[in-house]
Amino acid sequence: MITPSSPILSFPRPGRVSDFINSRLRPPDIHPETVAAILSRYGLEMTAPPANLPNTRRNRNLIVHTSQGRKILKHYRADWRASTINFEHSLLSRLAELDFPAPRLVPLPDGRTWLSLETHNFCLFDFIEGANYSSSFLVRPQRVRMMATAGRTLARLHRQLAGFLPDGRHHLGFKDYRAARHRDLAWHVEKVRELVARSRGLKKPEDRAQAGWLVNHSGQLLVGMRQLDETLQQADLPRLIIHGDYGLHNLIYQNLDSAVPVDYELARLEWRLCDLVSVVSKFRYKDGAYDFESIAGFMRAYQSDFPIAEAEWRHFPQVWKFYKLMKAVQYWSSYFETNGPARKLASARDEILQSGWALENPARLASFKTGTP
Repeated sequence: MITPSSPILSFPRPGRVSDFINSRLRPPDIHPETVAAILSRYGLEMTAPPANLPNTRRNRNLIVHTSQGRKILKHYRADWRASTINFEHSLLSRLAELDFPAPRLVPLPDGRTWLSLETHNFCLFDFIEGANYSSSFLVRPQRVRMMATAGRTLARLHRQLAGFLPDGRHHLGFKDYRAARHRDLAWHVEKVRELVARSRGLKKPEDRAQAGWLVNHSGQLLVGMRQLDETLQQADLPRLIIHGDYGLHNLIYQNLDSAVPVDYELARLEWRLCDLVSVVSKFRYKDGAYDFESIAGFMRAYQSDFPIAEAEWRHFPQVWKFYKLMKAVQYWSSYFETNGPARKLASARDEILQSGWALENPARLASFKTGTP
């Protein structure tokens, strides 16, 4: 019998082992002198050398040992604006007020929650005990149990944040509970035209091949977005603050029945169905097939806490496709913003290929609603 206190049995995948070794062998991603200068602003002292935090892609994050215990030092991307950081921190402050399990910001002496140093932006979090299992082999019954925990946790997050609008501004999602998106259909149309033009000038064979596929399917992408935008504008779907990148990769488990969601950079005001699309479409095996058992456990647990009304659910296939097409544009654009790698173009292609799945599989989709494998 599996109980909450049962140890989580896991074995790290080879990539996780290599990431761990690499994180320990390379110098700290933030220079120790910079770390010390930042900690001094917080009134803290470094008591041991900082260590790189494995499995981070967007930011350079460190585990720092301080006079008040272990902390996580976060270095924001250069293109992350003050208004976007304020949006995330306003949300995290609200979650602290609600006593929801989430990263806890360490305030500066003057009450601010982030600082700038030499044109770079940083913040400090309390260290969260537990483990991340996204790159580990798991015992199947425990994996299913952990997915149910993930479902309940996301439902609670959605339910408790319903009606809340953080300070600041996030460039993704809606401006407020009634207004249009920051990046509306016109923005996406213009962005795709720009991406098509830039893609035709790529030199590397792999990049050119991936981008060429996207160029050839750009018309299909825009037609789909236009049709769905018109349909979904009339649907009046419930909006709330979503996590934006929810999944096993952003959950720290204390035990089988307790998990802490982390990384709220992509949290924004959105249709809640978008978070569910994002999560369940990640439940895939290496060959691309969906893990319906994990999806069923997740959806059952989610709806036991925050049910989805039939009027909302009937739009799930359209939201699935619209979200996937938006995500494709994001990946495609991110490739040029960050100068690669080619996997971002491959991810954009995968999003387009996945976009029609929900509309093409109504019977399987119905099982998501009932939570049956």
